[in-house]
Amino acid sequence: MQSHKMLLEVDDEHFYLIAVYSSLEGYKMAFSINKYLRVKLERERKDIDFNHTDYHAVYALYSYNDPKAYYSLDLVANKFKGEPRKILNSGSLFEEEELSPQEVCLIPEYNKVDYFLKISEEIQQKEFNKILSKMGQIPGVQAAYAIDVNNLKSKQNLIFE
Repeated sequence: MQSHKMLLEVDDEHFYLIAVYSSLEGYKMAFSINKYLRVKLERERKDIDFNHTDYHAVYALYSYNDPKAYYSLDLVANKFKGEPRKILNSGSLFEEEELSPQEVCLIPEYNKVDYFLKISEEIQQKEFNKILSKMGQIPGVQAAYAIDVNNLKSKQNLIFE
């Protein structure tokens, strides 16, 4: 019997990524980005649901898609503070639930980053540098820098639709 091998090619989504350190709440961060970049980020009806090993996390997502623009923006929170799904202490006759909230990150290798600004589609390097520069000027943003997406281990966590 002859065997057949089928290869599935997955088209890798290309995007740029900016890491943002800020103590601002998500809605304030989106408002500030709207003001400084002159865009209209809006909160999505559904946040990003992500199942980690011990946690079911929900990350806030703000998006901007303009049919006239050649790129789209997504602002996503990197941190979620929640309680674990499993019981940590069940060694007694009566089940005692020992739940302690912990912080879970969407991109674990960047656990100090508060937000990611994802820029989809092709954008010229000059335009990207302009956006990065304006992000650093926003009051309440301690730092903003570009991340090389090709070296990102958890890149698939940022592909959402």
